[in-house]
Amino acid sequence: MSEPTTAEATLSLMETLGTSGGLIVGVIGLASLLAMTVFFVRLIALRRGRVLPRVLTITVSDLVVREDTAAAMTLCRTDESPLARVYLAALRQAGKPREVVKEFVQEIGRHEAQLLARGLGLLELIAVTAPLMGLLGTVWGMIDVFRAIEVHGVGNAGALAGGIGTALYTTFAGLLVAIPVRIGHSALLGRVDSLVLEMEEHALELVDLVAEEERQPAPDPSPVRAVAD
Repeated sequence: MSEPTTAEATLSLMETLGTSGGLIVGVIGLASLLAMTVFFVRLIALRRGRVLPRVLTITVSDLVVREDTAAAMTLCRTDESPLARVYLAALRQAGKPREVVKEFVQEIGRHEAQLLARGLGLLELIAVTAPLMGLLGTVWGMIDVFRAIEVHGVGNAGALAGGIGTALYTTFAGLLVAIPVRIGHSALLGRVDSLVLEMEEHALELVDLVAEEERQPAPDPSPVRAVAD
């Protein structure tokens, strides 16, 4: 008995892994569950009250106006919101020139923006990969079709139906997952951008309160000399 060729062994392995694209559909299904979990976790984490607590904004501004910077810093340390960490960076540079305070705040703000965008890369990856997995199933199904044609000819519709079904099922599953995941990714990305913009506005308001006031140059005390005609 002759040993099977590499191509025959590969096809045999494909048949063993699953029929009618079941393996690929299963992988796409697992990806959809992962995407759903990430979406709802990030949706909860990106609530406005959790990222930009209004009470913190009002309280810190009031304490800074009353020149109680120490109490404002203590409040920010006990708060776990991203805005509190940005505020704390500004309060630590209180009394310094505005550009210095702003630079520190922007550095912390960029870091917090990256943390807010956690999980979005995974959602984008699933949205891109799911239709490619479906395309892989399509190719798999077409291979089955051509194998059936080789064995049974084109007249046996039943022999061709399995491969065509595999192509359709996997493509449908890939698109069914990719479309809502892409929509969810765009929705979360829009929310992150909105929150980051609002956080930047609040941070700049605090920078104006804690930064050293720019001193205007003193007027020239010398008297104005009249020009003789």
